[in-house]
Amino acid sequence: MARPQQASPPRRDRDRQALLPVMQSVAPAECCAALLGGGPAFLEFVLAQDLGPLWHHRLEAAGLLDRLPAATADALRAARQTAAAGYLAHRWALAQVDQLFSGQGIAYVVMKGVHVRECIYPDPALRPACDLDILIAPQDRRRAAQLLLDNGYTAQVLPNNVSFEASFRQGPVDIDLHWSMLRGGRTRVDMTAGFLARRTQTNGVRGLCDSDALFMMLTHPAFGKYVCSPNMGLARVADFMQWMQHKAVDWPAVVALLEQAGLKTAAWIMLSWFRMLGQPEVNRVIDEGLALLRPGALRAAYLRFWLAHDLPTRLWPHERWIQLGLTLYLHDRPADMLRVLHGVWHARRHRLRDARLLMGDDYEWAAGRE
Repeated sequence: MARPQQASPPRRDRDRQALLPVMQSVAPAECCAALLGGGPAFLEFVLAQDLGPLWHHRLEAAGLLDRLPAATADALRAARQTAAAGYLAHRWALAQVDQLFSGQGIAYVVMKGVHVRECIYPDPALRPACDLDILIAPQDRRRAAQLLLDNGYTAQVLPNNVSFEASFRQGPVDIDLHWSMLRGGRTRVDMTAGFLARRTQTNGVRGLCDSDALFMMLTHPAFGKYVCSPNMGLARVADFMQWMQHKAVDWPAVVALLEQAGLKTAAWIMLSWFRMLGQPEVNRVIDEGLALLRPGALRAAYLRFWLAHDLPTRLWPHERWIQLGLTLYLHDRPADMLRVLHGVWHARRHRLRDARLLMGDDYEWAAGRE
């Protein structure tokens, strides 16, 4: 069997170029030159990665938009306007959720991009988000779902995910309602209660505390986005890079959470991937975390091989191979891996029960769903 070729430098170079506006040490003129030199294909990539608003903001602030072709400047401006409209819709939905849930005594916390953008972006509307990720306690899922349904949302309940999340839509707003941060069995203990107890408020958004937010950035993409697969997207990398530049990282607190969950290896591979795309000022902070999280030599070498040869991208059409060959080994101990496999079996066996815990005792799967 032929050995996989190492991931081509041009792809990583393109990703680094797309992230230039995120890095404080990079001059706006360098960003402008990269956009001009990349041509239409690079502009299309930047827009596809939801980075257009950041590019527009950085170049507009430096007075460099007029150096771009009119079509390029217009495309960046349109991306920023679309993101701003989406942000307003999300803020309206968050205010509604806060009124509904708080009024019924349902504790909740906002996670992922919708929370992160309030903490570190110069303008939160610069960070597009496709949905609102909201975490509640498992015992509150039925009441929370009914509140959303009673207020005009429609539910999308998927058999593969119903053990830990479901989606609700109203107009342009999608809410991903979670009662566990990851699929059952991923963590040694349920992290939900701690997340809810430590929640903070930023710009009127009830979000994760800083250590919990960084924990999420270093674990969820490892399993939900397969580290560096095409499903990862550079907007999440931009979130992390911004966080490293604007927040003081309490690595001991983050490592303690990762040890509690049994996911230090997952965080290590995410940091390793981020380091491949980072600039020196960010990589210095990343190196502090890598030193605290490094797995054993054999496992580290195996996971570096996956990154060096970009196997999550090469194997992307075959998710099962990625799950068995990569994500299973992102749990710290063999016992953790066995727990994950049992969690998958348990979730499949109890899909209908979990759906009824969410939607009511008379819920049945639509034809062809189960």
